[in-house]
Amino acid sequence: MQYLLQAVVPKTKAARMVESFPATAENYPKAIAQLKERFGRDDLLVQIYVRDLLSIVMKNAASGRTKTDLPALYDELEAKIRVLESLGRTQEKYGDFLSPLVESCLPEEILVAWERSRNIKDASQVEDRSLEKLMNFLKQEVKGEEMVELARTGFLSPANQKKKEAANKLDNYPTAATLIPLSMSYGLSRISEFFIQFKG
Repeated sequence: MQYLLQAVVPKTKAARMVESFPATAENYPKAIAQLKERFGRDDLLVQIYVRDLLSIVMKNAASGRTKTDLPALYDELEAKIRVLESLGRTQEKYGDFLSPLVESCLPEEILVAWERSRNIKDASQVEDRSLEKLMNFLKQEVKGEEMVELARTGFLSPANQKKKEAANKLDNYPTAATLIPLSMSYGLSRISEFFIQFKG
């Protein structure tokens, strides 16, 4: 029972259910059966994972994705598709439904590359928009991106690479330190005027 208590997230419905059983070896199978009955419903899990895919689509539509998100996006999509397959929603049966969802999650430049790669094939081949081919294409794109990153940073020592990564992260965040050179060359009154202009 102790293992089961460690396996559930504290202060959740599942944790409360496990805690309701006395911690004995005889109650372990009973607790597992209760958890499966309550939380292991395939129909509910399928809905949760399809909604997760839809939320990725909505996030992409609202904010747009950049190509730098591709490895994380690929891992997330691959994990959700594997879970759906384990729940009986195979690519063969549900690929026609899942392919457009996955395509809608992609950054525009990747989607354009996907369409271009599909159009380059032989005229004798049948048009195929299978989810498996799309995921293989994404896997190759991720591998290519990793190779480009390796080529860019491959000659840096690990310490220099960490410094470069830290510097890149800092470059993305404006700080008050950028005002110091301005205050020296323009005077504080000009900086005040600059901020007042953008206030009103």
